[in-house]
Amino acid sequence: MKKSIVILGLAFLYACSYSVFMNAYPHLRYIQIYPIENSTSEFALGQDLQNFLVEKFQSDGRLKISTLDPDCCIEGKVLDYRNEIFSYDMYGSVSEYRVSILLDITMTDLKRQTVMYENKSLLQSVTYSPNASNPDLFITEAQAVDEVFLQVFNTIMRSTFEAW
Repeated sequence: MKKSIVILGLAFLYACSYSVFMNAYPHLRYIQIYPIENSTSEFALGQDLQNFLVEKFQSDGRLKISTLDPDCCIEGKVLDYRNEIFSYDMYGSVSEYRVSILLDITMTDLKRQTVMYENKSLLQSVTYSPNASNPDLFITEAQAVDEVFLQVFNTIMRSTFEAW
């Protein structure tokens, strides 16, 4: 009885470790993230996004960053950046802002010469509140931008490695 429970437990753990990534793209191990072009007046936005993506891929661990003979790559361009008033409080003061970033982004499988993900008008937005007392809300524009960058990374991963 105990032996069958242990075997069942091990089978369950093995099943939980199943990875779509390993079956869909076993030939991809290294990624290069090219400099992100920037068409906005926000000077460092493209470089900041590139740095963020490099850090996220390093911490994610599914692909290693490489500039020598990568298996896949990400190319992109920041098309638009907006930081606009989103809402007012009952006194007429600004209570929330919304950061929106419009991107043209492509992920290419260099081994098979195929586009894995492409979106020429990827729009990601986050609201933030400089006067927020709630710790769950983003308080600064920089925090909102980082959250938008995280949304970009997650969109790419869901559309490629996590897609069924």
